[in-house]
Amino acid sequence: MKRLFLILLIPITACAPWTRVTGPYEGPAHHFSVDIPDGWMKFDSDRYLLISRDGPFLQYILLEGRNLTTPFSQTRRTMNMAMLPQEAAEVILDDLSLDRSVRNLHVLENAPARIAHQDGFKILFTYENGDGLTLKTLFYGVVKGRMFYSIRYTAAERYYFPKDVGTFRKVLAGFRLLE
Repeated sequence: MKRLFLILLIPITACAPWTRVTGPYEGPAHHFSVDIPDGWMKFDSDRYLLISRDGPFLQYILLEGRNLTTPFSQTRRTMNMAMLPQEAAEVILDDLSLDRSVRNLHVLENAPARIAHQDGFKILFTYENGDGLTLKTLFYGVVKGRMFYSIRYTAAERYYFPKDVGTFRKVLAGFRLLE
């Protein structure tokens, strides 16, 4: 498994290296802005922004803006502008439940939430990865115009999740949608 991680990590780091940054980040291609916490690094792709402090296998915050017509990888379902937040949450839960890398999925909370001054949803869940490590995720999502925006925090449940959940909440509070 460690060899597989190394093989997968080589193309990622060769294409766009991790850079240590702090402060405001504005991604016009992503249609959002956020404040990156001190001591964290970013990996910016054309599809998402990934930030981590100790490495993405221990904890990360993933921010994404995607077109509503783009199907999700597992369910192949799409979203639409008329969806209620809880309907959008069901699409995410369907996608997660079909993902073979997400084992023993346990949804702890599925509730309405405000994201960037918009009505959205929050899902709190745990799952095991292929190595049997239990990860915990706080997933926030919102449909705005023709886009679906998500910001999620995933970390090893025992140590890293409680350690950095406060930092995630600050990032979430500073998350803004660009017009």
